[in-house]
Amino acid sequence: MAGELVLASLRDACSQNPISIKQAEDQLKRWEVEVGFYTILMNAFTDYNLDASIRWQAVVYFKNGVEKYWRKTAPNAISEEEKKGLKAGLLRTFSEPENKIAIQLAVSIAKIARLDVPREWPELLPALSEAVQSQEDNIQHRGLLFLHHTIKALASKRLGGDRRAFNELSTNIIGYILNLWYGLHQNLLSLLQSGQKDSLITLEKSILSLKILRRLLVQGLKRPHENSEAMLFVDRLFMEAKNLLQARKSMPQIREQLEKYIVLHQKVWSDLLEHHPYSFVSHIRPALTFICSLCFTDEGNGLLFQKFIIFCFNLLKGILVCLEYKPPKNIQDTKDEATIEAYKIKSQFFQQDTVTEICRRLITEYLLMTKEDLELWDEDPEGFAFEETGDSWKYCWRPCCEAVFVTVFHEYRETLAPLLVNLIRSSAAPIEPSNLTAILQKDAIYAAVGHAAFDLYDEIDFDSWLTSSLGQELELKDSNYRIVRRRVCWLLGQWSGVKLSPGLRPRLYQLLLPLLTEDEDLVVRLAACKALKVVIDDFEFSIEELEPFLTQVFSLLFNLLKEVNECDTKLNVLNVLSYFIERVGVAIRPVCSALLHYLPILWEESAEHDMLRCAILTTLVFIVQGLGTVSEGLLPFLGPVLELATDLTQKSHIYLLEDGLELWLTVLHNTAKPYDALLKLLPRIPPLLESGSENLRTIVYIMQAYVLLCPVHVMETIGPMVVSECAKMYADLVDDGRLMILRLVEMWIRSGPSNTPQVLEPLLLTVMEAVHTGSDYPVLMSLHLSILSRLILASHTLFSQLCLRAASTINSTHNDVAGKVLDVWLDKMACVTAPERRKLLALALASLLTTESPVVLSRVYMVFLNIAEALNDVTRPDENGVFVDSLMAGQGDAVLDTDDIDYETEHDSRKRHVAMEDPVHTVVLKDYVQSQITGMSQQLGENYKEIIMNVDVETRDNLQEFVNL
Repeated sequence: MAGELVLASLRDACSQNPISIKQAEDQLKRWEVEVGFYTILMNAFTDYNLDASIRWQAVVYFKNGVEKYWRKTAPNAISEEEKKGLKAGLLRTFSEPENKIAIQLAVSIAKIARLDVPREWPELLPALSEAVQSQEDNIQHRGLLFLHHTIKALASKRLGGDRRAFNELSTNIIGYILNLWYGLHQNLLSLLQSGQKDSLITLEKSILSLKILRRLLVQGLKRPHENSEAMLFVDRLFMEAKNLLQARKSMPQIREQLEKYIVLHQKVWSDLLEHHPYSFVSHIRPALTFICSLCFTDEGNGLLFQKFIIFCFNLLKGILVCLEYKPPKNIQDTKDEATIEAYKIKSQFFQQDTVTEICRRLITEYLLMTKEDLELWDEDPEGFAFEETGDSWKYCWRPCCEAVFVTVFHEYRETLAPLLVNLIRSSAAPIEPSNLTAILQKDAIYAAVGHAAFDLYDEIDFDSWLTSSLGQELELKDSNYRIVRRRVCWLLGQWSGVKLSPGLRPRLYQLLLPLLTEDEDLVVRLAACKALKVVIDDFEFSIEELEPFLTQVFSLLFNLLKEVNECDTKLNVLNVLSYFIERVGVAIRPVCSALLHYLPILWEESAEHDMLRCAILTTLVFIVQGLGTVSEGLLPFLGPVLELATDLTQKSHIYLLEDGLELWLTVLHNTAKPYDALLKLLPRIPPLLESGSENLRTIVYIMQAYVLLCPVHVMETIGPMVVSECAKMYADLVDDGRLMILRLVEMWIRSGPSNTPQVLEPLLLTVMEAVHTGSDYPVLMSLHLSILSRLILASHTLFSQLCLRAASTINSTHNDVAGKVLDVWLDKMACVTAPERRKLLALALASLLTTESPVVLSRVYMVFLNIAEALNDVTRPDENGVFVDSLMAGQGDAVLDTDDIDYETEHDSRKRHVAMEDPVHTVVLKDYVQSQITGMSQQLGENYKEIIMNVDVETRDNLQEFVNL
């Protein structure tokens, strides 16, 4: 393989011809395991005469090869000899002129360093040290870049020995790097003060050196506060950050890079606070002074920028909520003195005047809507209404301001509550709509009240506020007043779950509904939509209170859904509509026809938006639940939807499968008969079972629903495949998964056609083996025994054949297997607690009495004992004192297999029908036992009398209370 061939392939990889690119990439991929390939790549990217794009391709392939093949244990690993030459070559690249190539080199060196430093590559760190001391700007810059990535890679190692080595390295070099940074930083300040335009390279070097220091300080030093140089450095950063803020004003051409450098100062403080809170204690006061002087006084006027303020607020929040700075209620129980010291510093700093001024400024300056906010409102109302969630407070302006306000208010609520209450009183009355400044101030105050709702619980009578001024302000329709109307909607949502009398909930609906109408501003409508969801998502929600507004609410939400355009907005509105349908249940039937016609259109429009389709599926679940059998008319739409959602060959199934399965199950539960659209979906079940156990519960429930809906069709089509899949996965399932499979088997036996036991044989063998072993825990064993009981009641021959099959698999005999199974049964029956199952087991045991089997007769005394105990459990005196079987259908406490008596789905009705035909509810246990004992006496004659004489007295007396022996 010649170097020219590699160069030709690299050139083709840079071409604009897709065919040439593909061929070059394939060729280079074949060569990447060849000896000498990476040496040729190095020759290419170090040849400054070549085009930069070719060199860049070469270094990228080199970096990827290091990732794959540098480790000694990697397949096709690079030889040690070639590695030696490559490492030597990398140490000669400090003069690389192209920045993007230098970055790839830095990453490559770092990846090698992580594996080889210090033992295999002792030359690296001295070479980097020499480079960062160079008087040539480019070499020093590259040295700092390479050192930064190397330190970053070494810091990521987690083994104990590697951590100790990095700690030692950090301790040894931090002083040197500090001096280097300080020299670069002072040089930068001098260049900035003199207004020189060539300060950019010095700024970049300062940034790199500070990045290195940040990593060494936070990840390299075990206890940074024990290193005096490091602590002086952290203290110095506060002053240097101020100097840079001043310099930033006069250097607009490099403002962006300067802001990056200033924020890097703040990241050092934040990381130190997060990872070494006790080491930050001595910096709490300067940090708070720095933040408050710049952000909450006039000193910061004209100096600050948004990202700087965000990091200041995050640092302030971090100091306030840091658990290490909060002593226990009994201060004497504090374990670390640094906690007491931090608590004292905070208490001394946050005096009443300071806290009050911080809160006042947060409300009147930082919570205010800006000109940019209002422009966004006008230009992109849906974008404006989108709310940042999660950790957005760490990076986004408004969530950050709100988060720091909530933190400050919560920490000092006793001091700040009166201030906020006074602000509310001063702004309670409606104001002149043309006074935009006053409107924005009111918006900020209301925002503060909403965010501090829990802390203001005892301070504000929200009921009277709602019925007086808040209600009035929603009626003011001036354009500027939309700001207040939106905020009041949000405020109603915030407070409705905190402090609102249940009797005022209808008033809340009356206030919100006009704000959802088409003539209202879109942002206000979206705010009212979100508020409505919060209001109905309440523990004290009553459908009776909402019923008078039901049609209006649904119509307004539906119209809003149709009008919005953005996918995220449609998703949010649909979630509210879906939740609304879930809450009102069957009451939705009269009002949702328009939505049913619109959802197919929305489904087609959302082909590229899987998350929106997930929301549509969820909405359909609640609609089908509410409509019941009326939803059968939707099957022409639901069938294709379910086919797509459960098609494992489509990429979209990753998003749609879980919700699609839930919808499928809901449709089955609310369908009266097996329609073709549902039967077409049956072949999807075996591959879904094969795909894994993540959605096993829902899939098994779907299978149960089909077994009840169309048992013969299921058995004739997918039955054997489903049984095969369940049998294969059974051994690997945890107990919950096994329970689901066993319940499916039992339901199948109860409702399936006559050939069901033969098809279920692989699973029945598993059941037989589990009982034979006898080690499963009681709930599982109860199901095992119930399944065998139903098999015995269906046919003794089938049970006998199953014993023979089980015996052949373990090289035993029929009687040995049957005897062991019966022994376990008689021993474990006491652990079966459900009366229905105890009766079922007793019926099966009683049926065995007339088999004349020596296996049964040799254990007949234990059989009688367990039957007697079951009779005691299920027999109760009725109101006339006559003893009756309490589990018979029609008896007062007979529990049939159903859910809600007041509202049954079609699935519940089918379960009830199966339960009504179950021997547990149709056969009187004592009558059946009497019949079997009579038959047994006729079969055995004199032997029967001998058996009865040998039954222990207590068991015989117990039995004679119910039957004649």
